[in-house]
Amino acid sequence: MPGASMLIVWSDPERVESDLVSGAVGCPSCGGVLGGWGFARWRVLRCEAGPVALRPRRSRWGSCRSTHVLLPDAVLARRVDTVAVIGAALTDAAAGVGHRRVAERVGRPPSTVRGWLRRFRAVAARAAVFFAAWAHRLDPMLGRVMPAGSLVADAVEAIGVAARAASLRLGARPPWSWASALTVGGLLANTNTPWLAP
Repeated sequence: MPGASMLIVWSDPERVESDLVSGAVGCPSCGGVLGGWGFARWRVLRCEAGPVALRPRRSRWGSCRSTHVLLPDAVLARRVDTVAVIGAALTDAAAGVGHRRVAERVGRPPSTVRGWLRRFRAVAARAAVFFAAWAHRLDPMLGRVMPAGSLVADAVEAIGVAARAASLRLGARPPWSWASALTVGGLLANTNTPWLAP
């Protein structure tokens, strides 16, 4: 039996349940329709307003027997902080703020923020191209995504442009939630996890 993988879904649990019941969640392994299959373990996320307990939904498709943990788009894989907190730090860094000052602004340890920034710098060039491609796929009339002055700033700008295009075409989500959804939670992953192809 294949191991469990991860899918990024909307942050609204009622919408996720409705999508599971209506057959709107597809299996990435075989293309079948996923149904509910219990829950993953409880975890605590650090949000902007403080800690929040989360127990992600699990799903399964009977034919291929694949199981999937359905993580809300408010998170990134293997990160305890929400994508909004991490995104705020990346936005500040794109504006040239140093990691210690960023850490103060988001209320996280400097070592944590330094780790986020180091990982994002490692994928910034790829992220800028990836999100610009998504922006143009979602809005073919969109002009060129303009350089913003550094690799990190270019990537953050491309995320913003893609998020605007995605929200207009597919439904409103916060920009950093789109970053999570389009990278399948892997924006800051330490491995070469597959991001969704535009």
